[in-house]
Parts: sequence; C-alpha cells; structure tokens
Amino acid sequence: MKRIFLSSLSGAVRNALIVVAGFTMLTILTLPASATVHFGVRCEGSFQDNWAPTIDVYGGCDNFISVIETAYPVDFYFNLQGAQPAFEYGNGDETCNACGGVDSVDFFFMSTHGDSNIAAINNAVYAMWDYQTWASAYQMRLGDSGRQVKAFATFSCDTLYNADGQFWHRWSNALSGGVKSLFGAHGNLYTDDDDQAMPAFAQYVVAGDALGSGWLNGVYYANTDNQPTIANTGANSNDCWNRQGVNLSGLIAESPLRDSKIGYACWTNWN
Repeated sequence: MKRIFLSSLSGAVRNALIVVAGFTMLTILTLPASATVHFGVRCEGSFQDNWAPTIDVYGGCDNFISVIETAYPVDFYFNLQGAQPAFEYGNGDETCNACGGVDSVDFFFMSTHGDSNIAAINNAVYAMWDYQTWASAYQMRLGDSGRQVKAFATFSCDTLYNADGQFWHRWSNALSGGVKSLFGAHGNLYTDDDDQAMPAFAQYVVAGDALGSGWLNGVYYANTDNQPTIANTGANSNDCWNRQGVNLSGLIAESPLRDSKIGYACWTNWN
C-alpha cells in the first residue's frame, strides 16, 4: 500500500499544464569559487500525539543531502519540532541558521505533510511536528531577510495547487519577498519512492542542469502517480518562463523581484 502525504484533494483528476517553452532557454552559468551556495534541510515523519499520519521521509531527505554535499555545504538537517517560527517573516528564527530558519540559507528543502485548503481558507500550509500546528504561506515573505533564500523546495502534497485560480492568493505574500523558485506539487506526492526522487533532483542541481525540469523529471519518473509543480515570478511573461529554465548558477545570479517589480507568475504541472 502506498503512503501519501496528507492532501485534501487526494484522488482528484486534473489536467496538466505542460509548458515546454518554460525550459527552452536554459541559462548555463558556472558559479565562481567564492560563491558558495548554502543548503538547509528540515524533514518530519511523525507528529505529536499522532495528529497527522506517520510518513517515511527520512530516506529521501538523507539521500538528497548525500548528493548535495558532494558539491555544496548543508548547514543544517533538522526535524520540525517547534519549527513554525522559522518560517514566519519578522520572527528572529526565520534568519537564524542555528534555528533552521528558511531565510538563513540560499536553498531550503523540506519534506512533510502539505495542504492547500486547510479549514477551507485557500492557504498553502506545511505540517509541523507540534500538535495541529502548520507553517502558513500567508505568514511567509521568502527571500527578503537574512541570507535571502532563493529556492524553496518541498516534497509535500498539494501546496502549489493552482487549478482553482487561487495560486496567487495563497502565495503572493511569500513570493513578494523575492524568492526565485518554488518546487512542490499541485496534487499528491508518494513517499514510497522519495528516496529515489530526491537524490535524482539533487543530481540535476549538482550537475548544473535546469532546476525546473530537474524537479519535474526527478519527482515524476520516480513514481508516475506523483504530481510535481515548479512555480516562479517574472517581470513579465517572457521573463517568468526564462527564469523557470535556469540552473543553480543562473538562479543565484538572477535579480530578486519584490512587490511591484513582479509582473507575472508562472508554473508548470506534471501529472
């Protein structure tokens, strides 16, 4: 039996928006030796008083780290106990590396339960270990503080759901901080094969391949029931799709777009 991440939309059938143009302009750059990209990882497979189903995430997280560490430092690998403040804009934990803050690294990776419509309020949320506690996209402003996180990648169900037209409603606060890429899912992700999906994605990152297509390929082909999504912003339509095709060096080199500089949001779903 497959174990899935918590999702209010499990079993739903949706059409995929496959935007090949998003990957036709791959930016191939090489990071200078002085430009070290720092990664941070947080994963949770069990939850206080069993308030959410137990999931097997640690193999995938371990394997992601083992590949990334061949090229880049991983500053922390923490669970999600007491972690909600590390995601909240304006909270000191958000920029604290020793606290596992999302804005204390360049590339943040997480694996836990996710949802896009908790309590029917159209909010993207991530399950913390603590009883009935979620980290909310409403409370995030990613990339605006501290080290200014550039990539926010989560192996969690449903948090980048977009078929209802509410994507910007859920993510406008977080994206307005200047984060350059979101990696996640518009539907279900299955933990059975995350120990293959996560190192596959990490290999694309380390090899200097396009991050967007690397996420979609790594996650989908590990289990073709997975529904991965890549999302980002741009100054306009062309800029948005071009930014979706960059590799890690290109991502770091891009100028962050905040608030009124954002003219367009785009995403690619795979079913």
